[in-house]
Amino acid sequence: MTVEASQTAAPLLSVHHLTLIFRKRSIFARSNGETAALHDVSLDLFGGKTLALVGPSGSGKSSLARCILGIEKPQSGQILYRGSDLLMMPRRELKEVKREIHLIFQESAAALDPNFKVERILAEPLIIHGVSDSAERKSRTRQALERVELPANLLRRRPSELSGGQRQRVAIARGLMLKPRLLILDEAFSSLDLSTQGQIANLLLDLQEQDGLAYLLITHDLSLANLLAHEVAQIVAGRIVARDSSSSVLTANLHTKGEAMASASSSRETVNAP
Repeated sequence: MTVEASQTAAPLLSVHHLTLIFRKRSIFARSNGETAALHDVSLDLFGGKTLALVGPSGSGKSSLARCILGIEKPQSGQILYRGSDLLMMPRRELKEVKREIHLIFQESAAALDPNFKVERILAEPLIIHGVSDSAERKSRTRQALERVELPANLLRRRPSELSGGQRQRVAIARGLMLKPRLLILDEAFSSLDLSTQGQIANLLLDLQEQDGLAYLLITHDLSLANLLAHEVAQIVAGRIVARDSSSSVLTANLHTKGEAMASASSSRETVNAP
């Protein structure tokens, strides 16, 4: 499906009235406490689009991602992916659906196994999902690395031998191994310098344009959200308090976004130079 076609299609992901409550129990406490991590959260994300979820630490951003991925089970609500409720889906069917949803973590150094070389890291999703042919795995790992604009010689390196930007590109490449429709980017830019943020932003925008990928961008950085997202939802204390779209995001040339970020970094270095 093209990006243009996705605009008139049904949402790829719909969250309806989602509530997640964490209950604290203690044998020493007279009463048990409850904390609402998410309260009546609803949002839609369309194929080929980016929805930014913006809020401070502890606002519920990552809790929502964990619900979508099935790590946390909400007390009420629906999570519809391509029209089917993930919360009611049989385990076998859910495993197949999860091939299409991938999480990119905040800290790539912690997300990539330091004991494995890049080739093994990229092949891991294929192994988990039953791609047993070693020649196919090798071919697909090379293709994935090319897609994120990294040289093939990095396949023999370990994460500790890579730069922060290279590690994040490897994390994105691993996310592409099973040909997903949705990437969840959980503070995926926060550990990168501004210039590298621009490079990764351009890469993600290229991949979105080519494959019609949808992104759920979880961030505390409103300026980053305005640069990358078609729609921004603000979450505070587990509630969606505002939603907005930016016409500049919809009309700007894709590459100018990342280039502007890289240029800002270059200007700052010039100002701070002795």
